[in-house]
Amino acid sequence: MFRDAQSSRVRASGRSLRRVNSVDGFLRSATTPLGLTIFVATLGFVMWTALSIIGGLVSDESAFRLREAWDTAAYFYLGIPVMALAVGIAVFIRPERSWRWPLWLVAGHQTGVLLVGLGMQSGLSLILLTLILAVLLTAFFFIPAFLGVMAARWMAEHAYCQQR
Repeated sequence: MFRDAQSSRVRASGRSLRRVNSVDGFLRSATTPLGLTIFVATLGFVMWTALSIIGGLVSDESAFRLREAWDTAAYFYLGIPVMALAVGIAVFIRPERSWRWPLWLVAGHQTGVLLVGLGMQSGLSLILLTLILAVLLTAFFFIPAFLGVMAARWMAEHAYCQQR
């Protein structure tokens, strides 16, 4: 009985509705083109930086030092699949101009490559390698972008056929 009175007071005060509205507002803003751009670029940057730090922590050397993320197995087993999934989801949510999501993800990723490279005191010697990696990664991430567009089209056509 006390529980019913308490839940009715919460409903009457609108607290539960405000929570739902704030989550709904966050999801709406996160799925805008700007929100998705920030998400995929940040994911690329964080993935490279985090895996570079993890690579330095698990190395056999006694002192910590930053390493390139691709020196860790986690980059290929975790980093690349997570980034590909993020591109596919972003394209599924916003299929128009789908070419931008792989580009933004790789832009964030390459920012991490340059900043971590500067942290390793390699200076700008990684510029050529960074540009080659950017082209290869962008070409690779166009595959999940294409699959995301195809899934979005299929879902839209399927939903249209069910309405008829």
